[in-house]
Amino acid sequence: MLVVSTDPAHSLGDALVTRLGVRPTRIRAKRHTFDAIELDAPRALARWVDANRVALGDVLEHGTWLDRDDVDALLDLSIPGVDELVGLIEIDRLSGARRLRASGASASLGEARPIRKRAPYDLIVVDTAPTGHTLRLLGAPELVAAVAEVLDALQEEHRLIRQQLARVGRPEAADRLIAEIGAQAAEIAERLRDGGRTAFHWVTLPEPMSVAESEDALAALDAIGVPIAEVVVNHVLTDLGPCPLCDRRIADEARTIARIRRTIGRGRRVRLIPAQLEEPRSVNALAAIGRSLVGPDQHVGSDPRVGPGRRVASGRRVVFERHGVPTKRGGHAGPPLPELLGDARLVFFGGKGGVGKTTVAAAAALSLAHAHPDRRILLLSTDPAHSLGDVFSARLSDRPRRVGGGPANLVAREVDAEAALAARRHDLESALEEIASTVGAAGVRIGGRGSELLKIAPPGIDELFGVLSVVGARTAYDAIVIDTAPTGHAVRLLEMPEAARAWVQVLMRVLLKYRSVVRAGPLAAALVDLSKSIRDLQALLHDRQATRFIVVARAAQVPRSETERFLERLRRLQLATPALVVNAMTLTPGRCRRCRATAATERSELAALRRLSQRRVIIQTPLTAPPPRGVRALSEWARRWIV
Repeated sequence: MLVVSTDPAHSLGDALVTRLGVRPTRIRAKRHTFDAIELDAPRALARWVDANRVALGDVLEHGTWLDRDDVDALLDLSIPGVDELVGLIEIDRLSGARRLRASGASASLGEARPIRKRAPYDLIVVDTAPTGHTLRLLGAPELVAAVAEVLDALQEEHRLIRQQLARVGRPEAADRLIAEIGAQAAEIAERLRDGGRTAFHWVTLPEPMSVAESEDALAALDAIGVPIAEVVVNHVLTDLGPCPLCDRRIADEARTIARIRRTIGRGRRVRLIPAQLEEPRSVNALAAIGRSLVGPDQHVGSDPRVGPGRRVASGRRVVFERHGVPTKRGGHAGPPLPELLGDARLVFFGGKGGVGKTTVAAAAALSLAHAHPDRRILLLSTDPAHSLGDVFSARLSDRPRRVGGGPANLVAREVDAEAALAARRHDLESALEEIASTVGAAGVRIGGRGSELLKIAPPGIDELFGVLSVVGARTAYDAIVIDTAPTGHAVRLLEMPEAARAWVQVLMRVLLKYRSVVRAGPLAAALVDLSKSIRDLQALLHDRQATRFIVVARAAQVPRSETERFLERLRRLQLATPALVVNAMTLTPGRCRRCRATAATERSELAALRRLSQRRVIIQTPLTAPPPRGVRALSEWARRWIV
């Protein structure tokens, strides 16, 4: 068995307490062993490009007006957003290593030599990235097929010339590569939709926000024919005795689980995984959870969490906090962010999936709007799996709109990244087609299909264009608060301007090279405009007075490990990170075993986060039951944050 992480911000090694890499690491349990890998998508892609550089170069040179030097320059560039694409193809390679070795593995995006010499794995368990990018992972076969179609179109003219003039019908290396890519896409798509070979287990939490996101995700998967046989509800509280804190949370979870059974659980198995008193790290701790996954199905009537005769409080929201109690560093309750952020123009909120980034970002935006009624505030989501509308219990779209009951100076928007990319793509395609016709009229050999390349823009570039559209309109707002995707893809978005600008610069050099025969006016203007937008975004990101990145974390070891790596990546990107929000703290625990154990763990982890944060301000937010939703609840919750 092999366990694979495709999340760019890997946590698999943290959970197993083992350093993992791109080569299989043997993990030993009591009676069994298995291998584990954390995929490195950029490295895998680079090796694939190197292995297929000649064939790819031939296709691009045959089908466009680029020469070999131009093509080599493009192939040397990094391709942003390939995590999902490479991850799925790597998994396909690992699951069918014998078949690929027999037919030639040139189309596999992975190591230049097989990872293993023995037979393929009997079972591969995949730990995917959070929702938005898991949906892209499962849509990767269509992208691979699109790549094959575009490459085939670029190669077609050369193929016809070879057959008609040279009387050569034997496929070249480029033809074989295209055929292998297309066949691999078809095989992956078939495997994903074959319930006999692939099983999907959707993991959610017994929280309204998590369930709302899952409802959208499963509807999208149903639409593309990917079957989800089981819904796993993780971290379900069990009854450990009377406790005002836990009793209310258990009651709220029971209502959420009932909703799961009525909606995404209908027609599917639903499993409840009990919350552990200690964070499950190490093989033995995880094995206990594994036994819950392979045991009997859970049913409505067998929910053991609230015993007979127990009364659970209902009605008013319960906030478990300490009002006005100084923290170890002399802090106080109150809304600290408006003072901390000052006149910042761009404020990012990011962190590990599931830590509560969206809720914190929404509450922070409300605090800013209330504290500065004369400032225009835009709250923006760049996560492909938007949750802003869920946290406000409102319908949001790509058009900024006021949130019902919110301050007049605050609007919210969920970026439609695909629409932003489509607008840019239309302009660039028109310009490229004009260049192709101009070059052809000048008698220069071309394939005439340069615009085809835009059809295989990598996943993730749409998110960049979405942010660029906002930066371009920043004069309309005094501050923009951005709710990002989880860690790995937030970093990808922040790194993307550099990669995108490199692409633009290469294309502009190509235009200069052909300026004697190319009327490149529209394309040159589009590239200059794009380059300026990217440059403006980079300048804004690196302006430590104008831009701040607030990292959201939880006081637990696995989230802390990812937070530490995240802060280091942000430091290398030269972004200002003045504060760390430690979310959902049990500030006034009850007397049950769970509360005592949780409070002890949080104290230890908070101390570790303080050491990690160095001079950053640490903000603690209180655990509430139910979690805050809507303008009023979010505003009240933000006033109880502690510095």
